[in-house]
Amino acid sequence: MNTRILALIILCLMLAVPNVAHADAIATSGNDFFDQHANDIIFLGWNFIADGEAGSVAVKESPGSAKELYKIENGDIVFVQYSCLFNGKYWGYIYPDSGWAKLDQMLLVYDNRTFSEDHRAEFYIYEGTYTALENAGGAIAWSWPGSGIQLGIIEGIDSSDIKDAHTWKDPEGREWVLVYKYQGFSVIWICLSDPMNGDIPAFNPASLPSVWVPETEYVDIGKSDKNMVLPIVILVAAVVVVTILLIKIIWKKRRN
Repeated sequence: MNTRILALIILCLMLAVPNVAHADAIATSGNDFFDQHANDIIFLGWNFIADGEAGSVAVKESPGSAKELYKIENGDIVFVQYSCLFNGKYWGYIYPDSGWAKLDQMLLVYDNRTFSEDHRAEFYIYEGTYTALENAGGAIAWSWPGSGIQLGIIEGIDSSDIKDAHTWKDPEGREWVLVYKYQGFSVIWICLSDPMNGDIPAFNPASLPSVWVPETEYVDIGKSDKNMVLPIVILVAAVVVVTILLIKIIWKKRRN
């Protein structure tokens, strides 16, 4: 084999080595850090309220970055879509305004998803009739059962649209159904037993915002990145050494 061709092939292999660590990362956003570390980023999907020590929370281009994109004022609620652990600190990916903020500067907001997580074991598929719903001609949309928060009134409900949906029974025996993406609403609850009663008391109001506690084991991206440096350096050095030896062997054979 021509020495130049062999050297060129080995050089290409050397250039490919630094990319091995992230070859399986899936690009899913416009955020470089997110795309580079996609495999170690965990879906979160919670609403948080800013509670920064300085009266606001800084949103960075990436965890640990000095580049600040904007600030979230204390009291503002944001949706944290993903999370990661970077150098011992948990960071949240703010959606839809791509950016990263420290989760210890925010508090978890009680909402429909929190209610669903707390009561999921009590959910069942409704097998009764929809007579009360049909007779009412409409229904009040609630944030969650017992929240006391009315989102609006929906009219012209077709019971076939909410069949086989998750249902929950409150302490008074009222049955509530969870409905997704209906008539302009993203997520709502309807009281099947008393659809148009706006006087149902707030028996399960939102609790105060609380400190978020991770329930999943995270890989510390900052530390794992540092740990990858030495193996990559060793691998590159090994390729270089092998390249030199191969060239010497081939050169020696050609001279003989």
